Amino acid sequence: MPYEKKKQYGVNSVVKKIVGVISKICADKEIAHPNIICEWGRYMTAPSQITIYKVLCEKPIYNANAKKWYVIDGSFMNDLIDTWAIHQQWHIVPVNNMRTEKLNRVWLAGASCDSDDRYTAGGGYILLPSLKEDDNGGQYIALFDSGAYQDSLASHHCLLSSPAKIIAQNGVLTIARRRETPEEVGRLFGW
Repeated sequence: MPYEKKKQYGVNSVVKKIVGVISKICADKEIAHPNIICEWGRYMTAPSQITIYKVLCEKPIYNANAKKWYVIDGSFMNDLIDTWAIHQQWHIVPVNNMRTEKLNRVWLAGASCDSDDRYTAGGGYILLPSLKEDDNGGQYIALFDSGAYQDSLASHHCLLSSPAKIIAQNGVLTIARRRETPEEVGRLFGW
C-alpha cells in the first residue's frame, strides 16, 4: 500500500510483469507453468478502514518542525501498532472544521504512558485546524487506509480499551462493536 506519496501503478501492469517473469523462468528451466495465486494483503485491506480520533488537548513544542502536540483519545501503540513497528505513514485529515484558515503544524500523541505512543509524520508535521476553546464538539481527525492488520495486531497496551467499530454502508451506520469499558478490559486480565 503506497501510504507515502510514491508513483502509483496499475493492477494490469503488475500482473503482466509477474506473469512474464514467471513464464520466462519456466521456459528457461523447461518446467510446467504453475498456477499463480497472489495475496495482496495490505493493498486490499488497508482501504477498508478509517480510524477516527478526538483531539483532547494541545501542548506546545519548542525547537521542532511541529509547533504543538495534539493529544488524541486513542493510542498508536494500541490501535495502529504499525505506526511504531514499521514507522507507518498515514493520510490524516480533519473530520470537522475543514474550512478553517487557521492551521497548526502538529504532531500527535497517544493516550498511553509510553513515549513511543506518538505520530510525528516521519519528522515532518501535519497541518490540522487550531483548537478552539468555544468548540464544544471538539476536533476530530481521520487516519485513512488503516484497515491492514491493525486490528489483529492491536492489544490493550497500558490497559487501554479497543476502539468502537462502526460500519458505514449505503448511507447506514451500524455499531459493530462499542468501545470497551474499563471493567471489560479488567475482566480480560482476570480482574
